[in-house]
Amino acid sequence: MVETAERHFLHRGYGVEFDMEAAWIRRHLPHSSGPLLEVGCGIGALFDLLGSTLTVGVDGSAAGLRETRKRHPSAALVCGDAAELPFADGHFDAVMLQHVIEHLQDAQAACEEWFRVLKSGGRLLLLTPNRLFSDPSVFEDDTHVRILRHDELAAMVEEAGFEVLDLRTLGLPWFRRYQRWLAGWRLRRWVTHYARSLSQISRLRWKGQTLCCAARRPML
Repeated sequence: MVETAERHFLHRGYGVEFDMEAAWIRRHLPHSSGPLLEVGCGIGALFDLLGSTLTVGVDGSAAGLRETRKRHPSAALVCGDAAELPFADGHFDAVMLQHVIEHLQDAQAACEEWFRVLKSGGRLLLLTPNRLFSDPSVFEDDTHVRILRHDELAAMVEEAGFEVLDLRTLGLPWFRRYQRWLAGWRLRRWVTHYARSLSQISRLRWKGQTLCCAARRPML
């Protein structure tokens, strides 16, 4: 558990995979100045991109959040459960979860909770390992409960009441192999820059490393 916490809080937020995912998140954030919620915020890597004064961070590790506080002294941080959030109904413009849902015992109930705290028209942005990725060993983690396919994730968020706006995977099927090649980091950077365009190719759409779902709470 200590090793998992160290990975989560000290090493998350670096590298081409994070950059690729962060670009997708920025693209789907609502154009508003309302509060944002990151569930499973870890070290607060997204705060640097979204603004620590606008983003509320929730995580289940009190010890980890002490590390987050050192990096973001003014951020609003809450130690809590992803499926039982201490916020009023309809409070946030967006809820973001980057590699969190695969760790939850009752992901469906959690989706319903995220629906509750979102405003009408608010966005849910979910990123999680893709079960159809060609090298599942990269996702090996004894804290994972369930790795999802795209259709399973879509069904889950729709059952909670959301409308799916965008569903795709990012990263080519051999994305992890680049690090073994001479100057492979250059190719990884190129894939990161064009990740969204590449994911629109039909035969690659469900083969990427990260499964991404943008959904909206319907307007009243």
